[in-house]
Amino acid sequence: MIKSLGKIVPETSALFICDIQSKFANHIFKFNGVVNQSKYMMRVCNELKVPIIFTEQYPKGLGHTVEDLLKERNEHHQPKIFEKTLYSMCTNEVLDHLKQNHKDLKSILITGIETHVCVLQSTLDFLENGYDVHILSDAVSSNNNNDRLVALERMRQSGAFITTTESVIFQLTRDATHKSFKSIVPITKQRRDDLVADPTLSLSKI
Repeated sequence: MIKSLGKIVPETSALFICDIQSKFANHIFKFNGVVNQSKYMMRVCNELKVPIIFTEQYPKGLGHTVEDLLKERNEHHQPKIFEKTLYSMCTNEVLDHLKQNHKDLKSILITGIETHVCVLQSTLDFLENGYDVHILSDAVSSNNNNDRLVALERMRQSGAFITTTESVIFQLTRDATHKSFKSIVPITKQRRDDLVADPTLSLSKI
C-alpha cells in the first residue's frame, strides 16, 4: 500500500535550503547549479508564500549562506535561518519552530548540500517525524556525483520523493488559471534559459 502520493500544495509545504554556504563553493560538484536552482525555487516560494527555512552548518567556521540566495529574501516573507552543528536539519529548534508556526505542514521540499550527509540525515529524520519529504534532485549535490547519486537512491528506498525543481513548481501551481501563474511563468522561463546558456549548471541526472 502506498503511504502517500506525495501531492504538494503551497498551504502545507515548506522549502528547506540546507547549508549552501560560502566555504563549500569550491568543494561541491556543480555548486553553482545548486545555488541557481535554489534561487528560482525561492522566487516561486516567495510568490506563493511558501515558508522558506535555511540551515547553516557551523557558520563560524564554514561561513554563512551564499549572498546569491540571501538577496532573494522578500521583505514581506522573511525566511528563518537556523545555525546547527548536527548534520540533520531536523534539530529540536527546527522541530519546535515547525510545531509552533507551521502546524499544518505536511510536505518538506529540500535543496542543498551535501546530499549524502546533511540532506540524507535530514530526510530520514523528517520522515521519522511524519513529514513527506521531496528531494529536488537538480538542486542537491555532494563533493562528488557518485555520493550524490547513491544518496538519492538511498532516500528513495526510505520513502522520500525524488523529483525536480520544475516538477515541484508546477505541482505547487497545479492549474494555468492559478492567480500567480503569470508571475511564475517568467521565473520558469528564465530558469530554462539559464540552463541552455550554461549547461554546467545542470544536475539533471538521477
